[in-house]
Amino acid sequence: GGARLLPPRAGLWSSERGVRMLEGRDGFTDGQARVLGWRHSSAYPLVALVGLSHQTALEAAHASWTDSRDRAIAISACLLLLGATGAVLARRAVLREREQEEVQRAYRTATESGNDGFYMAAAVRSREGGIIDFRIVDCNERGAFFYGMTRAALVGSSLSQIDSGLFGEELLDTYRKAMESGFHEDDRRMPLDNRLNISWGRRRLVRVGNGLAVTLQDISERKAHETQLERLANEDVLTGLATRHAFLGAMPAILAQARSNGAGLALLFIDLDEFKHVNDSHGHAAGDQLLKAAAGRLLSLLRPSDQVARFGGDEFLVLLKPCEGERQAASVAARIVEAFGVPFLIGDELHAVGASIGISMFPSDGQDAETLVRHSDIAMYAGKNEGKGQYRFFDPALSNNLNSRARLKQRMLEAIEHDQFTLYYQPRVDAHSGELLSMEALIRWRHPELGVVSPGEFIPLAESTGLIRAIGDLVIDKACAQLAAWRDAGLRLVPVSINVSPRQFGRGGVQRHLAAAMARHRVPASLIEVEITESAMMGDHDDILAELAALRALGVKLHVDDFGTGYSSLSQLQRLKMDVLKVDRAFTTELGNSKEGKVFFQAIVSMAHALGMSVVAEGVETEEQLDILRGLDCNEVQGFYIARPVPADDMRDMMQRRFLLDVAAAA
Repeated sequence: GGARLLPPRAGLWSSERGVRMLEGRDGFTDGQARVLGWRHSSAYPLVALVGLSHQTALEAAHASWTDSRDRAIAISACLLLLGATGAVLARRAVLREREQEEVQRAYRTATESGNDGFYMAAAVRSREGGIIDFRIVDCNERGAFFYGMTRAALVGSSLSQIDSGLFGEELLDTYRKAMESGFHEDDRRMPLDNRLNISWGRRRLVRVGNGLAVTLQDISERKAHETQLERLANEDVLTGLATRHAFLGAMPAILAQARSNGAGLALLFIDLDEFKHVNDSHGHAAGDQLLKAAAGRLLSLLRPSDQVARFGGDEFLVLLKPCEGERQAASVAARIVEAFGVPFLIGDELHAVGASIGISMFPSDGQDAETLVRHSDIAMYAGKNEGKGQYRFFDPALSNNLNSRARLKQRMLEAIEHDQFTLYYQPRVDAHSGELLSMEALIRWRHPELGVVSPGEFIPLAESTGLIRAIGDLVIDKACAQLAAWRDAGLRLVPVSINVSPRQFGRGGVQRHLAAAMARHRVPASLIEVEITESAMMGDHDDILAELAALRALGVKLHVDDFGTGYSSLSQLQRLKMDVLKVDRAFTTELGNSKEGKVFFQAIVSMAHALGMSVVAEGVETEEQLDILRGLDCNEVQGFYIARPVPADDMRDMMQRRFLLDVAAAA
């Protein structure tokens, strides 16, 4: 490299070939150390020398070392990065596994003591990544029980093994969708051929990692209860007919179809005429049997296409579909009236009830169910008022009568509020002496515009609307108040009898209100008598019987009113321990008309006396009737012949007179 080679030293090149490091001071003029390589020629006496300065050699080696070092650093950095990434991924896998274990523990802790089944299902995937099945990796004992297996047997099983067939395919599809969406919840009715031993289940699926946390709740009992409630809402338990709710719920669709087809319909509102009498006289059991028999008879008269429902109580609805017109509706109604005219055999007794029917036509009498029912109801009541056991079509004029009833009801409410009701009193006297023994309180309504409203007009409406309870309470209070006023005036008091409607009974209402009124006005129980009609107190009416017993315990006397119009028996009268038997005016009227009337009345008197009851003859209007009653040993009489009902002031005069029969007073 530009430096002169110094003379060779002895033995330096003695070997055939070699490489040696020579310092610069040993042979080079520039003083630089060199690396020498030599080789002897075999053909010539020559030695080939190659020299490379030490500095140049070091620079090449340094460059190679630097390159190797840089490569090593880069590789080390990559390895370090890969190691760190692997550590992070490994830590994440550990955390994910730990989280999954914690979820399993949490679910198992939450569900093991409860009634829900719990399952952890891991997704089983194909090589392409699609989910082909699920494997149960954990469950609680309840979950295993649902499958009729132990937990050990269920864990490790695949979904396709547990549930096969169509339900298995559906279940797998549900699990896949839950994996996609992350959540799924539903109520599922289980098919009969599946492995689960429940009929209804509430399922909740939550995605957790590569699987699902599944809870299964047995809601079979709840669904059965809901089904029962739905059946009760739609099917009358007693008759098996559709309920009012179900019938009216189906009507809109039926009407829409008829409207679309241009078809006519007829709605029949049917009421059993004498059902209340049977129910009151023979008890609820007989009434229920009658309703079942009536429903069966009604169904036998109709087509399969016709709709039938029990509207409530003893009322039925029939929808004739289709109906070609009034003639067809009238034909069906007449057939029903005729069939219901045949007595029903209940137990070993025949009961004649009859039926009244109101008819409304679609579309002429109404475009909706509510209107059609209302109009047929109006027609039915109109026909019943004209005479039971017939049918009648709706007429718009009938609505006026209904409006009149509605106005009368409103006026009754106002009458109660403004104290428009007052009491009249009709005396009851000893049949022989004519001495005043008691009096009956009779309600009267004096309206500022209508004048005196007949009890025959407003009492039935009060009964049907429930206002009779308020009016009855008012009568009790006014009677007690009047007794207190007469007492304070120094008059000699006699008992007052109060008529009580069967609708006032229930939950001790009459006894409670009467006791409060007597205490408020300081009236003793010996001055109060309660009258209840014969038909109302017969049968198995536990509420009425209990209240009668409570009234007797209060010290109040009990009267059987209108005796002879019902179907009571000697055993019933004896069991009820009534004090007074008031014979209906119809039998008093017959006393002078036929021998049989006298014989019948004599039998009543003998029976009552044998039971320790006094007898009062109602409706005495002639001296002849009074004479006959005296001969029959009737205890007391009441009627126009003695006195008409009078206001309290006029009754005061009678109380002062004491004896109200001139013939008796003269004697």
